[in-house]
Order: sequence, then C-alpha cells, then structure tokens
Amino acid sequence: MKPFASATIVPFPWAIRRLSAADIGADWLDGFQRRQEVTLVYRGGPGDRRIAAEPFIDDWSADERRALCRELAVMAGAGRVWAAMEGESLAGFAAISPEPLGPDGEYRQLKELQVDARWRGRGLGRELMRECMAGGRAMGAGRLYVSSHSAIETVSFYERCGCAPARWLHGPQIELEPFDWQMERDLGS
Repeated sequence: MKPFASATIVPFPWAIRRLSAADIGADWLDGFQRRQEVTLVYRGGPGDRRIAAEPFIDDWSADERRALCRELAVMAGAGRVWAAMEGESLAGFAAISPEPLGPDGEYRQLKELQVDARWRGRGLGRELMRECMAGGRAMGAGRLYVSSHSAIETVSFYERCGCAPARWLHGPQIELEPFDWQMERDLGS
C-alpha cells in the first residue's frame, strides 16, 4: 500500500512544531475555522459501505473549543500535539493519545487532525499525518487508530494517507462516535 497519493510538491508556507501544555491556552482555538459543510456520508461497514445523503454543518461551539483546548493541553504531556502555523495564525493541528490500545497495545489513537477551512486542499493534512505517523512510531506504536468523521471527503483523505478499515475496534470510541468510520494506519510502511 502506498503511504500517500502522489501530489505536486510546492513550498509549504506553514511551520509545524510539537506543542507543550503551556502552548495551549483556553482561547487557542478561538480563531480556528473548523466549519465543514457535509452532504454525503458513509454508512454501513467495510464490507457494506454505502453513501447516504445526510446534509449538515459540522462546527464547534465556544464550549466545545474550550473543552478541546483543555484535552489537548493534557495530551501534550505524555502524548503528542502538533500545530501548523502560518505566521501567527493556526492553520492546522493534530494530536495522538499516549495510551496504548488494542489487544497487544500496538495502537495509539489519532485524537485530532484538523485543518482550518482556509487551508484545506493544500497538502497540510498530509503533512500533519506524516508528523502523526512519526510520532506514533516514536511512542512505540505499530498502528494509528483513526475514528474518522464519516463525511466522504474525510474518509477519502485518510484512505489517500494509507489508512484502511480497522482490524481491531475500540469499543469506547465507537460508543462516543457511533457514526464515525473506524480506520487504522500501519506505521511500518
């Protein structure tokens, strides 16, 4: 399996760096444009994947932004959190949970991979995924567990990054997000 679909190489206008808890204040996500207009989603399972029309707008409330900032600040300690900055603006971020998952502890969960709406389609998501893969390997993981939003664009992004249907399913994550598409990324390739 190819790690990423081929793409035209362009110079990146952003810098990606690993964050500490002190870098993530309560208002860190205030200017971040999360908004995603969803029209089509995947339903069913890997052997019975169907496209369904379920239009909605996915965004975060102010309270959800604050809660995510708190979660990311905690995760920045033992886990990994990265920010992609374009000047002083947050263009994207990603996070991996430190807890080993799976029958043999071979997984780490990709908790967040978000690209600001103004930066989507420019390769930033792929760069953040590369950071997550390297970070997962550094944490001793053999695979990343990805609970992907079921929007066809989001699932397609992860598939282009080499993700496949999850062989092991994380029950608590499925309970939390029952419509998410459960995927994994082998970190050996």
